[in-house]
Amino acid sequence: MVAESWHAARLIPTSGIDGAGERERRSISALLAVLAAVPEFGAAFAAALGAPSGRIETFVDVRFRVGDVVFEPGGLIRVTRGTCRWTALVEVKTGGDVIPADRLGTCLNLAREQGFDVVVMISNEVPAVPGPCLPTVDEARRLQVSWSQLLCKAVAVRAAVNEDRAWILGELIGYLEHPRSGTVAFDDMGEAWEPAREALAAGALRAEDHVATEVAARFDELLRFASLRLGVEATPALSRKESLDPALRTRVLAERLVDDGALSGAIRIPGTAGLLHVTADLRADRVICYVEMSTPREGRPTTRANWVERQLRNAPPTVQVEHQPELRAFRIYQEFAMGTGRSGFVASVLTAITSFYEDVVQNIRVRSAAVPRMRSGEAVAGAL
Repeated sequence: MVAESWHAARLIPTSGIDGAGERERRSISALLAVLAAVPEFGAAFAAALGAPSGRIETFVDVRFRVGDVVFEPGGLIRVTRGTCRWTALVEVKTGGDVIPADRLGTCLNLAREQGFDVVVMISNEVPAVPGPCLPTVDEARRLQVSWSQLLCKAVAVRAAVNEDRAWILGELIGYLEHPRSGTVAFDDMGEAWEPAREALAAGALRAEDHVATEVAARFDELLRFASLRLGVEATPALSRKESLDPALRTRVLAERLVDDGALSGAIRIPGTAGLLHVTADLRADRVICYVEMSTPREGRPTTRANWVERQLRNAPPTVQVEHQPELRAFRIYQEFAMGTGRSGFVASVLTAITSFYEDVVQNIRVRSAAVPRMRSGEAVAGAL
């Protein structure tokens, strides 16, 4: 027996998963168990649901009679504080599956009948409006959460808890990141990808075509997924109007696709030199990532150029630098080969964003201007 072929024992194993149903049962059970076992993680999730602070209990295999049939939601979360009891129903999907509308309707009706407070929907569908790791409950008392958002929150909480709880969260993170779990997955641009590319090549694609808007919406979702995948507090960079109106955002992307033959957007990462821009040029089959940064006004142009070059000394040779006249601002960019198939395109964009962030963006430090030195007393007196 060769030890190198053995698998390490895990608290939440990925072996033995057979089909979508088993993936869903194992994923919801693992998540709910860790929510109860790590109070900081459970409290952060419950707070996003609008629950009061209190003791968290989680359950699976819960059944309710709805008419003549027995209905079994994915799970249930209960928060108790004194005599106050708060309850949420939880529904999950893994892989590319989505929660059917009729099942969601049954959950919402059941929650109203039982006096439950919210219905939580967890899947790989990234919510349309970007924001913090966990969104807020909408007017219909439902909350859409992606597995990526839960992973993001688990990573953040793990850094702030004791060693034992960090280990438990690490096991959940390891499970969610494993391909067999069916969670944290975005690997397909959808059925409209090939027709949209063919129409674009023939010059027949229009911004109002459903294939154009579907590809635009899918690319926007890809950017949100890439933001979460970076493992930092990153969000897509949108205008105020686009943040309030996802449909407007889709139209803008579709128009760029038709006019420029490209899908483009940007990711805002706190503490970095600037936005991480990404453009997928569908005509040239290239993905371009770049960041723009300004330099302090003092110093000679060569000093500014050397300052940028020093920060890129370990960057790959494919990283290039453009600059404005007098070297007041720089654009640092890198090109990558673009995958053309539905899955290949997603993989190439994710690889480009991750590589550019790791090799360039996270290594650049913004240089602040020197603080003006106070003049001597004699100089001040002479100026009066």
